[in-house]
Amino acid sequence: MRKSAPVLILILVLGLAALALFWLPRDNDYDHSPLGSKGLQLWLEAKGIPVVRSNAHVTKARSQISLRILSLPISKDEVVARKGEVGAPRADEETGEAGLENWSYEAINHELPTLIIMPKWRGSVLKDGIARQSDLVALTDIQEELDKIDPSDFRLDRYGPSFEQAQPHLEPGQPVKIALYEAQTFERESLPSRCHELAGMPSGALIVQCEDNPFVYLLSDPDLLNNHGMALADNASFAVSLVTLLRGASETRPIYLDTSGQSLDSEKPADEGKSYERSASDLKRFFAYPLSLIWGTLLVVATICFWRGAYRFGPPLRETSANIELSKTAAIDATARLLRLSGNDGRMAGQFVLHLLADKAQLLFGSGAGNQAGIARLFQRLARRDKAGAQALHAAAEALIERGHVMTRADLHRHLEIFRKLLGSIELGSR
Repeated sequence: MRKSAPVLILILVLGLAALALFWLPRDNDYDHSPLGSKGLQLWLEAKGIPVVRSNAHVTKARSQISLRILSLPISKDEVVARKGEVGAPRADEETGEAGLENWSYEAINHELPTLIIMPKWRGSVLKDGIARQSDLVALTDIQEELDKIDPSDFRLDRYGPSFEQAQPHLEPGQPVKIALYEAQTFERESLPSRCHELAGMPSGALIVQCEDNPFVYLLSDPDLLNNHGMALADNASFAVSLVTLLRGASETRPIYLDTSGQSLDSEKPADEGKSYERSASDLKRFFAYPLSLIWGTLLVVATICFWRGAYRFGPPLRETSANIELSKTAAIDATARLLRLSGNDGRMAGQFVLHLLADKAQLLFGSGAGNQAGIARLFQRLARRDKAGAQALHAAAEALIERGHVMTRADLHRHLEIFRKLLGSIELGSR
């Protein structure tokens, strides 16, 4: 049992370390979820289109990117639930004026093609694992943001819990089949005359561009670009065609997946140090992956060292009697060594016989009987059982105790052997 306990402890520690490393939530979990955008990034990079993601501590310049992709914010609660999504601003970012109006202004000012994606699903989809109609963002919430462009235009609509398919022609001669669940489109009747449709479905328009801001493109349904939607029909091919059309076929600069909504610089920022405000949330970065692997390894090593030290030296002694016995044994060993070194084996043999008889007396009469009176009482008890044997044992013991130091080596060994046999043949009895 003692050998199996450390193994069980080690297995438990390793299990806890694995739980901390692989099951605890990470900052990029949303990117790998059905509503995230990691699939879009990997797919575009596989097709030779470079992709960069936004960084809260680094500001991008217009000259560094060819296309900006971000998502329309709705409310602070939705922003927190959709943290990490393409274009989902940070929770501490303003989602009002720093939203669609600012992005439209930057698109015109920097002549930067910008694709703004309308929201569709709430964060509750990730908790339930099922997309229900109750998990859809209310159209009225989206409409409040769209009204900032034109209060009377851009009406969104949905057409029931079913899949809808279409074959939009973004490029001549290259039709692709797309499919959407609960398709969300712009009502064609609500589009102003200055705006036109780039791609759509039978139920409505998917991508809209207006003449007063030719650099802004509005995408009505995010399922065309998220991880879940790109796995349906030819949606992945459609995403590549859309990005190529908006950025330009000859463009080599990367597209910008903007998840912060920060303003862009008109020029490339100088390579110089910056000062940032720190908060308690920054401490979490010390425990984020892959640093969590280092902390987990240190925990396992510390646990193994602690276990090895405890197992090597064993538990502490709790009984004082054990310490007394160890001290007596050490004293006897030290005395025997000194007598042996001095060449006086006879005196050592006499002391051995005396201590042995004292121990036998204590065994029979208690701890206070380890003296001459106790030894005499021992021989009286033995004589009542076997008088001749008791007298012979007493004579042998007396000879060793009183004359052992003057005996020759042969006589000493002979008397010791007689004493041993007599002591072993006599029944001491119980107390």
